[in-house]
Amino acid sequence: WTSGPEQAGYSTPVPYDVSGERAVMFTIKQDVVAVKIKDGKELWRFPWKTDYDVNAADPVLAGTKVFVSSGYNHGGGVFDVSAQPVKKIWENKNMRNQFNSCVLWAGHLYGVDEKELRCLVFDTGEVKWSEKSVGKGSLMVADGKLIVLSEKGELMVAEISTEAFKPISRAQVLGGKCWTTPVLANGKIYCRNAVGDVVAVDVGGK
Repeated sequence: WTSGPEQAGYSTPVPYDVSGERAVMFTIKQDVVAVKIKDGKELWRFPWKTDYDVNAADPVLAGTKVFVSSGYNHGGGVFDVSAQPVKKIWENKNMRNQFNSCVLWAGHLYGVDEKELRCLVFDTGEVKWSEKSVGKGSLMVADGKLIVLSEKGELMVAEISTEAFKPISRAQVLGGKCWTTPVLANGKIYCRNAVGDVVAVDVGGK
């Protein structure tokens, strides 16, 4: 099967299971779509039009609800995709992911809103806290901790908290512009900047 003539977006297809079948959801130029992997059959779709048609952050799934967000002052929202047509739960400008995706943990979204790290309540979109030092950085979650790489190359590990950003360690590991999500693998955190410099930080504790 093929995707047809529609123009692609920039997000990575996110795999998930629906009624015992594998599917993927992703953003295209002006919509968010899910299709079956087996035959490409469309499962649901809802419009998501932005000023520059830049839908780069991956959608985030929680049960039958999907969070989607875009930058350039567009914002984000949560949609119930079990309803036909898809039902909007909320939409606001509290989380504007330009390219790096949010992470969902224990009912809260952690991600970069334009130029600052934020924590939002998934069900309501309420902001719990903001941290400006990260800039257009990125993050991942592992072992109950946030692993954050700032735009200027500072690597931070923080306890996950809905009260505030609480780093327990931080180090300047790179220079230049850092927009790539850090990766944890085999006891090392790998970080990269825009010119391709890569560092590996040993956090294995041996």
